[in-house]
Amino acid sequence: MRRVLSLLGMVLLSVLITACGGGDDSSPARLRVLHASPDAPNVDVYVDGTKVLNNVPYPTVSSYLNVAAGMREIKVNAAGTTTTVIDVKPNLSSGAAYTAMAATFVANIQALLATDETSAAPAGQARVRVIHASPDAGPVDILVNGQVVLSNVPFGTISSYLTLPVGTYNVQVNAAGTSTTAIQASLTVSGGMNYSAVAIGSVKTSPTNPLTLKVLADG
Repeated sequence: MRRVLSLLGMVLLSVLITACGGGDDSSPARLRVLHASPDAPNVDVYVDGTKVLNNVPYPTVSSYLNVAAGMREIKVNAAGTTTTVIDVKPNLSSGAAYTAMAATFVANIQALLATDETSAAPAGQARVRVIHASPDAGPVDILVNGQVVLSNVPFGTISSYLTLPVGTYNVQVNAAGTSTTAIQASLTVSGGMNYSAVAIGSVKTSPTNPLTLKVLADG
């Protein structure tokens, strides 16, 4: 499991905005944000009191944005209100790439921060990791073409990258220790690429925001 940071908030999205000042512009961090809280409303994001993102919906993922390295005061409000749901002061390292995910229900909102692989995978291969960001799916097993590759994975897990040959794979997310499939998806990977397969959504909010696998190209 890689570099999990709790209570960081989807708010990190805003840290990316270099225009907010501070940090070392010659070697910024890079960060994207995935709104993965299935029952959370749209949000507004503030950096040092200035609104930088407006009315961001689930399950939006941002592009990578340059972030001036260092500490900021970041706030997330329910869109169009003064109700702050997250207020943090994250510190991002220069030269690194991150994915920040709001990954729980709004009543107890918290997030994960993953460090993304940016170097190219070997020729003819790809790297894939799994992130369990569904708040009520319970522990799961991950199967690739019918074979278990990760077992009993709890919420909040950010796995190490697995290396796979180029191709298309059948991916199943099963309730741990059972043959009950919660998510079934086809995953096509290209040579030299890195991917995050993020389990998002909820049993509770289905069918509005059901369990699904959101695949992100990293780096």
